[in-house]
Amino acid sequence: HLLDFDDEIAGRGIHPSSVIFPVVMALAEMNGDTGRAVLNAFTVGCEITSKVGAMLSSPGFSGKIISGDGIAGAVGAAAAAGLMLCLNQEQMESALGLACGGAGGINAGFASPSRALPQGRAAMAGMSAALLAEKGLAGPRQAIEGPGGLLDCFGAGGSRDPSAALFRLADPYDVLQPGIILKAYPCHSAAHTAIDATMQLVQQYGFQPGQVESVRVEVPSATLQSLPYADPRDGWEARYSLNYVVAATLLYGQPLLEQFADAAVQDSAAQDMLGRVMVAPAESSGVSDQDSGRLASLGCTVSMWLLGGREISHRVEFARGFPELPLDSDELDAKFLYCSRYILPPDHIDGAIGQFRDLANVVDVTGLASILGG
Repeated sequence: HLLDFDDEIAGRGIHPSSVIFPVVMALAEMNGDTGRAVLNAFTVGCEITSKVGAMLSSPGFSGKIISGDGIAGAVGAAAAAGLMLCLNQEQMESALGLACGGAGGINAGFASPSRALPQGRAAMAGMSAALLAEKGLAGPRQAIEGPGGLLDCFGAGGSRDPSAALFRLADPYDVLQPGIILKAYPCHSAAHTAIDATMQLVQQYGFQPGQVESVRVEVPSATLQSLPYADPRDGWEARYSLNYVVAATLLYGQPLLEQFADAAVQDSAAQDMLGRVMVAPAESSGVSDQDSGRLASLGCTVSMWLLGGREISHRVEFARGFPELPLDSDELDAKFLYCSRYILPPDHIDGAIGQFRDLANVVDVTGLASILGG
């Protein structure tokens, strides 16, 4: 999540595994649990995180003030940890109540090195709540939906019925519907359709960066609100800059982590190309500009003017990695290899991929944790 290269529930802006995965893997390593237990707890934790996150959503609120991961993630982490610890009903209710008391987070640091801190705190709050409940500390009941509870503090007011969302738990799982985004590029998902459209134009017409006179990127206003930096100062802001993402794609092709280093953003070639990219709101699609939950299904049109006056254009509705165009197994393996290449030796990378692929049949995940430790 720190590198904006993690998963995301489509239309929710929730990144569940950044909170839930550390919790279930830490407890599984400590207790020698099975891979199936990890999968079960991870699945439940992600589902609860997303469903609670949906209860925090409303136009003009979600994604503007609070950290959905920091709030909903604490509850999901407590549920996942509670399953790993085999808490009984009373203990689980206490764990959820205690986690609500530790939930929180604002979005002020979304484009800074602190962007993953709410997720870490949510994981800590959820795990601590479950461990305290296991030791006998009683937490408040109905801390999610009751008076003075989570939804009173952070919820969407009377616009959503909390019981309706809770009754929809696992019916269907949110990773299936609306679906999960597994990012192909390490930047905000709202910029991914522009990346794909730009790469398609380069591949189709075979021009060089120096032949580009100007670029116009048309996206819905909701996308512009999520990508506010037209002239980013560093790599953190660049992940939220549609102008820079398109410029970097023209210069280097598929954006990689290296393109979001400060030096890459401040490079003279990048700054020159950045000056040629103009971003504009598209004509209304009938979707509210503030409905950030629709970003995953809003398209982008990229138009370019080349030397000699030639105009080319391409539109993309859904980006690679989105539920409509999921990454295949080879692409996911390649992403894992790319992210871990400087951290793990090659045999550990291969071993980790193999065990993750067969996690349901792993008898003790301690070995997997050891592999991930390098």
